[in-house]
Amino acid sequence: MSETEILRYQGISKRFGGVNALVDVSFAVNRGEIHGLVGENGAGKSTLIKITGGIYRKDAGQIFWNGSPIDVTSPIHAQDLGISIVHQEIPLCNNLTIAQNVFMGNLITKGVTPDWPAMEEKTVELFRQIGQKVNPRQRVGELSVAMRQLTAIVQALRSKSQLIIMDEPTAALTPGEVETLFEVLRKLKAEGTTIMFVSHILSEIMTITDRITVLRNGRHVATVNTEDTSIPEIIGMMVGDIPLPGHKETVAKRDDVVLEVKNLNKASLGLKDISFRLYRQEILGVAGIQGAGRTELATCLFGVHPPDSGTIEIEGKPVAITNPRAAIEVGLGYLTEDRRNLGMFSDMNIWQNATAVIIDQLTNSGVLDQDEIEQVAFRSVKDLRIRTSGLEQKIRYLSGGNQQKVMLARWLNAKPKILILDEPTRGVDVGAKAEIRRVIQELVRQGISVIVISSDLEELLNISDRVLVMANGRIRGEYLAHEATTDKVMALATLK
Repeated sequence: MSETEILRYQGISKRFGGVNALVDVSFAVNRGEIHGLVGENGAGKSTLIKITGGIYRKDAGQIFWNGSPIDVTSPIHAQDLGISIVHQEIPLCNNLTIAQNVFMGNLITKGVTPDWPAMEEKTVELFRQIGQKVNPRQRVGELSVAMRQLTAIVQALRSKSQLIIMDEPTAALTPGEVETLFEVLRKLKAEGTTIMFVSHILSEIMTITDRITVLRNGRHVATVNTEDTSIPEIIGMMVGDIPLPGHKETVAKRDDVVLEVKNLNKASLGLKDISFRLYRQEILGVAGIQGAGRTELATCLFGVHPPDSGTIEIEGKPVAITNPRAAIEVGLGYLTEDRRNLGMFSDMNIWQNATAVIIDQLTNSGVLDQDEIEQVAFRSVKDLRIRTSGLEQKIRYLSGGNQQKVMLARWLNAKPKILILDEPTRGVDVGAKAEIRRVIQELVRQGISVIVISSDLEELLNISDRVLVMANGRIRGEYLAHEATTDKVMALATLK
């Protein structure tokens, strides 16, 4: 092992049941670098991270840490070694203050009494080291996602971590928050901290990293210098021979209105005078910055938060959508942006999740028709290329991209007239994005109209027929997608 290496994986393998999650993975992470880790969902990134952090135990191979072989037995052991993970789902205690979270499990004491003034002072100092000001007494539950991540980073600094692993750190951040995070990571690198940066957003990987490791199907494909590669080359290594789709072929019928919303208002959500039309077989994009009201509009249409006033018409008929059940009955489906907490049933298996909306239709004299259920679920797995060990596998054990495909399958099986997709490709890799786009386009060809909410403007303009732009709870304008540019959309999205 070279003296420049802080961490080396040598022949790491891991199986879950009959599925190979990692197969003979070998590469090194250099001291003081920002090392990117990329791959499709299911490529093995999360498994490798969890082995490094002591959450999983490897089946074979060896990990070398600062030149010595180690076997990480628990997250506490990893932290003692100097390895910290900032997870995508940030495990902080919302009801405690920033300082209490930073020093959780390692209190500064005065005798036997916690010395909170000292811990609060040290918290301010640690945040100052990364160029941030903070009120150490503020409760974590009041923080933005970006500040929660910075709090987790400061936790790692407090424990004197030599390696900080960032798992999809920018998935829920605004562009400004991403740049702030990158400034912090550059400061940490300059001070000698090593960063492993895991992300599906390849433009960010190219911006922030020194080297990039690519995994595919649980195997190591390559480790390359960032300056010597390109996004197309990285995509090629990630997905192999999977073709990526070009711009969609428009099939929207502009003379057939399937949904019309008139003067919709919802004071508690900040929605004001929303009016628009959705045409049959149209993909209607909804753009806007964080807080613009996009998700709020989706939940209002789907009856999670019924409107205060205004009308909703489906196929020319006024409908009263007072709850999600009523929305489903009139032909709406809704894929939430928060699949983990609001979408999937984590302790249920694939067939239970995929058939949840139509389970009443899969009964025979009040008894579940298991054969029919399995046929529906198997077809979903096949059509959406869901990687799984079987229909009985719990959805919590799937990769994020495969979880999202199961959520899509749930609504495909329900055959809605209108499907609302909120951030359908957030946190999934380029291969899964391509497959989800194909599914959306296939839905449209089958006659379904789709509303897509996305923070990825380039993707939104590429897949949509039209794009509505929201700001401050209002629709500020619309563009035909082929006439729109990111600059035009952002100009409307930032109107006061």
